Amino acid sequence: MIIIIYIYRMEDERLIIEYSDEAIESLILYHNSDDKRYRKLKSNATFLRDLDGVMAVLRSVKNAHELIRFKKLNYEPLLYDREGTSSVRIGYKTKYRLIFEEFDGGIRIKLIEINEHYGDK
Repeated sequence: MIIIIYIYRMEDERLIIEYSDEAIESLILYHNSDDKRYRKLKSNATFLRDLDGVMAVLRSVKNAHELIRFKKLNYEPLLYDREGTSSVRIGYKTKYRLIFEEFDGGIRIKLIEINEHYGDK
């Protein structure tokens, strides 16, 4: 006797990703941005490859809390002046992180910015 189990995952069960502004959306989707914050990042091949990997993970999970399973992302809710936001690391070789707000229990996120983890130096 053979039992076949199909696991069905509806499209609307995935994390909903929104963008706070056109600059971050352009960098993430098209690897291009004229915004001064992201000008140097659009030509960094390592950064862009790592960013694509992070976005692939974000598109694959049901909610932001599932990001804890991916240790390399170092998902964490932020504190102090950034309270109410969370972040994930963008790659090991880059010092950047993706900052976002969570809504509806982590089912929907809004990407706010990409910045250097320990300040823009």
